[in-house]
Amino acid sequence: MNNTLKIMFLSISILILIVGCEKQEQVEKFMEDGVEVIVNNLKPYKIRGEQNSLRLEEKFTIDTEKDAIAEIGLTDIINFDVNSKGNIYFLKRRSEKNLIFKFDQNGKYMTSFGRMGEGPGEIARGYILTIGAEDEVIISDPTRRINYFDRNGEFKRYVKLEPNITFTQDLENGNYLVQKQILHPDGEYAEWARCICDNKFFEIKELDRHRRAHYQIGVKQGYPFHNLVHFVSEGKIYVGNTENGYEIRKYDLEGNLERRIKKEYLPVLISTEKRRKFEEDFGGSNRTEGIFFHKYYPPYQYLFVDDEENLFVMTYEEGENPGEYMYDVFNSEGIFSLRLSLGNICMYNLFNFQFATAKNKRLYCLREKDSGYKELVVYKMIWEY
Repeated sequence: MNNTLKIMFLSISILILIVGCEKQEQVEKFMEDGVEVIVNNLKPYKIRGEQNSLRLEEKFTIDTEKDAIAEIGLTDIINFDVNSKGNIYFLKRRSEKNLIFKFDQNGKYMTSFGRMGEGPGEIARGYILTIGAEDEVIISDPTRRINYFDRNGEFKRYVKLEPNITFTQDLENGNYLVQKQILHPDGEYAEWARCICDNKFFEIKELDRHRRAHYQIGVKQGYPFHNLVHFVSEGKIYVGNTENGYEIRKYDLEGNLERRIKKEYLPVLISTEKRRKFEEDFGGSNRTEGIFFHKYYPPYQYLFVDDEENLFVMTYEEGENPGEYMYDVFNSEGIFSLRLSLGNICMYNLFNFQFATAKNKRLYCLREKDSGYKELVVYKMIWEY
């Protein structure tokens, strides 16, 4: 073997050795009080053999601006959910007729139900729609009554809530995840807690809570408000409290904390233009006298989980296109794996109005068009390595 071939062989061997010995990016993990803690950096990790890219292929839209959709009565959408068959259910706030509209997995209108009213099977006003473990359609209304319909729209039963419970979600083990309002004796503050309750609404365990000042009686309240959000998926409860920084906590259905997912983030400055928009949303500067504006937004504003336990967290960072925001996506192990730009609506408040979700290998995104009308865009999720 001549010297040239020897040098080539040695170079190739060294290259193979370097590639073979290349270390995989290490994610900081440790146990604290028996709970796994994952600490993610600013940039996504490239994990060998893991999906690190998500491509969205648009399948269809359901557009309230179209005459055919308006004719069936779906002229506005509060929120929506999707059942195990891919059927889509929308909720309206008010209507002289029905408030719930069902479409099949291909976007074809099927039926409407849930008449507005005060009687059995009627809804006082559209508020929050969720799909239960057995594909029941569950509607919460402001009278603190929960109506249950089967997947075809037949009324099954209702549950009356205590005055301090403002929201419930059924859990697979027969318990409820509820939101409780806890008023302080002096009236200056109210706390909002996520709790697990039994079927009689006796509290089993509190998961988290956060506080808001009552600015109408003279206590200054910072805005944007910190938020408490949750998502239930595959027998797990994900809870995010922005008062804790960028951290999502994962519980089982008994309320046992299993994992804390943390991430470094760059705070997003609230511009003067956005502050003016906040004032408009409040009804003018005379309505914001008891409010002071934070310099930065909270770490995130919304989250959902897909069927493979990938966690999608909506940040305040501007997305790739106007009106879009960046999502941080974490894999089933809580590792930050990729970023995604989506343009879904997000109503920043205390409740879980669903404006984006992922089920059955599809991503559903409710967004507002330039015309002001809302449309649901349904994408096929294509994961790539």
